[in-house]
Amino acid sequence: MFYILIHLLIGGENMVALYVALIINGRRTFQQVPDKFKTAVHEDLAALGLDDNGNPVM
Repeated sequence: MFYILIHLLIGGENMVALYVALIINGRRTFQQVPDKFKTAVHEDLAALGLDDNGNPVM
């Protein structure tokens, strides 16, 4: 999983990847993500198999 996070951070969407990492590590909530990034953050979390709280989707 950390490989994916590092790959996202090195990629072009740095702010989105940063918010994804912060949510996964429990340092931010989805509600704290600025509106302009929410769609992309939601999509990246879903691609990782996580909900908006960073928890695995069952």
